[in-house]
Amino acid sequence: MVMVIEGTGLGYSYEFDGSAVLALEDVDITIGKGEFVTILGQNGSGKSTLVKHLNALLPIQKGHLCVEGLDVRLQDNIWKLRRLCGMVFQNPDNQFVSSIVEEDIAFGLENYGVPQETIAKKVKEALHSVGMDDFGKRALNTLSGGQKQRVALAGVLALDPDIIVFDEATAMLDPQGREEVLNMINDLHKKEHKTIVMISHYVDEAVLADRIYLIHKGKILKNGTPQEILTNYALMRSAGLLPPIPVLLYYDLKASGITLSSCPLTNEELVEEICRLS
Repeated sequence: MVMVIEGTGLGYSYEFDGSAVLALEDVDITIGKGEFVTILGQNGSGKSTLVKHLNALLPIQKGHLCVEGLDVRLQDNIWKLRRLCGMVFQNPDNQFVSSIVEEDIAFGLENYGVPQETIAKKVKEALHSVGMDDFGKRALNTLSGGQKQRVALAGVLALDPDIIVFDEATAMLDPQGREEVLNMINDLHKKEHKTIVMISHYVDEAVLADRIYLIHKGKILKNGTPQEILTNYALMRSAGLLPPIPVLLYYDLKASGITLSSCPLTNEELVEEICRLS
C-alpha cells in the first residue's frame, strides 16, 4: 500500500498556567492511500493536536512528518498541504467566512486561485455531492447543525483534496445529523476512495474504519483493525473508554456461561450471533 501520511517520533507541548503540558509524546503514524483511519481516545488525549499537524495548523516541534511526500516542516509546502489535506472541524460555524452558503464555498476556491469562470460549477457540484442542491442561496444561520456540517464538507470537497480529516465532526450533532455525516464519510471512503482520517471519542463510530489508532495521554497505545482494538476490553479500559455495547454484552453473556462464536461490533452482528445460538 502507498503511504500518504508518514510520521515518526512526533512530540508536542504547550504552556498552561506557567507549566509545560505534554500533548504528544513519541507518536508514530502511517496511513495508506484510500485508507479510512480513526484516531480514537478520550477528550484531551491528543487526537486533535495530532491531526492539526497534518496540514500545518500546528508546527512540528519534534519528530518528522510527511504528507503525500511533502515535509510538513517546510514553509513552502503549507499551501500545498492545505489543498491536499482538507479538514472538517467539530463546530462548522468556526469554519464559515460568509453568511450565504454558495458564497462560503466559493471563498475557498477563490483563495486558491481557481479560475472565476469555473467556480460556480464547482460550487454546484460540491453542494450536489452532499445532497444540498437547493441550499446555495440560503443563509447559514437558518440551517440545522447537520446541514451546516454538510456545507462545511462541501467547502472542503470543492477543492477536491486527496485526504479529508474529520475532527470530532459529529460531536455537536443530534442522532439524525450524526448519522447523515457518518454516511457521507463512509461514501467518501467507499465510493470516492478518499483517504479519511476521523477523530472521535465515540467508540461506535470507530467500527466504520479500516484501522484504529488508540491514543491516551498523548501516546499511541496500539493500532489495529476495529476487531482487534474494540473487542480488547482491557486495552479499551486502559485508554479510559468502554468498548461498544455489543462487545460488552458479549462479555456479559460469556460470564453467564453463554459463549458466542465471535465477538460482535455492531447491533446487527450481535443479533446474528444470538440467532445462531437458537
